[in-house]
Amino acid sequence: MFASFVQAHREEMVSTLQDLLRIPSVKGPAVPNGPFGHATAEALQYMLDLGSRHGLRVKNVDGYAGHIEYGEGDEYVGVLSHLDVVPEGTGWTYPPFGAEIHDGKVYARGAVDDKGPAMSTFWALVALKELGMKPRRKIRLIFGLDEESDWECMKYYFEKEPAPLGGFTPDADFPMIYAEKGVCTLVIRVAADTDSLNPQVIRFEGGHRDNMVPDYALAVVDCHSETAASEWEQRIRKDARARQIDVDVEQRESHVEIRVRGVSAHGSMPHLGRNAIVSLAQVLSGQPVSNASMWRFVAAQDHEGKNLGIDDADDVTGALTSNLGCAALRNGQFELLFNIRFPVHLSADQVLERCRQYIPDKWFVDLRNTLDPLYVPLESPVIRVLQNVYRTQVGFDSEPLAIGGATYARTIPNAVAFGPQFPGDPDCAHQADESWSLERYLQCIQIYAHAMFELANTL
Repeated sequence: MFASFVQAHREEMVSTLQDLLRIPSVKGPAVPNGPFGHATAEALQYMLDLGSRHGLRVKNVDGYAGHIEYGEGDEYVGVLSHLDVVPEGTGWTYPPFGAEIHDGKVYARGAVDDKGPAMSTFWALVALKELGMKPRRKIRLIFGLDEESDWECMKYYFEKEPAPLGGFTPDADFPMIYAEKGVCTLVIRVAADTDSLNPQVIRFEGGHRDNMVPDYALAVVDCHSETAASEWEQRIRKDARARQIDVDVEQRESHVEIRVRGVSAHGSMPHLGRNAIVSLAQVLSGQPVSNASMWRFVAAQDHEGKNLGIDDADDVTGALTSNLGCAALRNGQFELLFNIRFPVHLSADQVLERCRQYIPDKWFVDLRNTLDPLYVPLESPVIRVLQNVYRTQVGFDSEPLAIGGATYARTIPNAVAFGPQFPGDPDCAHQADESWSLERYLQCIQIYAHAMFELANTL
């Protein structure tokens, strides 16, 4: 039934996906009716207008979020997606907001995280309506606009709207995610050493968001003389070659500018990227430089948080991960932002205390953007229903997963992440050339239609 509907509407399903992906919905400065910027507001309005055209009820909740719903009654099942995306970064083969189709894939920032899956849930809801299927409870698609930053969208939305009985978010992996690590940002600040006679870093920046492995970093070093700068430039080039670091070095009188290129990846999987900030610190720490101990500290950063004193693991979600995602020199202080994903038996406060005990006393450390871990028992009705839907749709079963990513499932009761990534498919979220197979997109429409209907009749 669902397969026939998808084939009949395939062209519109693909064109609307491209339209949404062409909106560069990176969080920006607040505008009227758009607390997260003009582009995120445009993406939300596009979805709500699309819902209205297909005869569904829609609501814009003060620009923070919105929903599209089908069915009757006060109680509802929620499906939460987000329309904001991380910055595009560098290294793309195709335009990051071009939504071009090549070899059966659509290429765009947000293709798989999370605008593509959001659109698949929309068409799943349309399918239920057009096929005349009457769920026992209402089904509501909720679209947030600040998932990649501070989650203020969901905080505001659920202050204004009742919570669902349960549901899912299409923002991770199949068959489903029953446990998610806790998340926090560790902020470390170090005062710039302006009294040192060594070459001094006078400008420093790197990364786009703390939940992305940084693909660039920049430092400008004042060597105090042209001769010293010339020597510095040569040593930096030699050291970078030895370390196989992708770097551009330029001397400008007594200053040396160093630009390092890395490889971006999702902050929950830092091992998949190459951290430009850490690479820059490695070439800096090999030379006489002000704040030498800090540069050695940054150069030694690892994916497990050992050099922060916070490494840990459990049997449910595995090992803690650490990603130094953003860094900058501002107002006489170096600021380092670490995206930490910690096991379910820990708390953010415990992570903070361990770090404070480990790093130098004169350095400042604090927390930002904390999210508690998520754990849903495997025997819960939501997991049983979704496992059965997945088994029915794909023809085989798989074990539920635990991840380091953070999804909207944490914001409502009885919820898990459900797709869109299939076992064995490459994960390119937050990376250059993010893409999604159109066949997977259309397959998800069928899976999500089935899942929505079953959850609405069960919970």
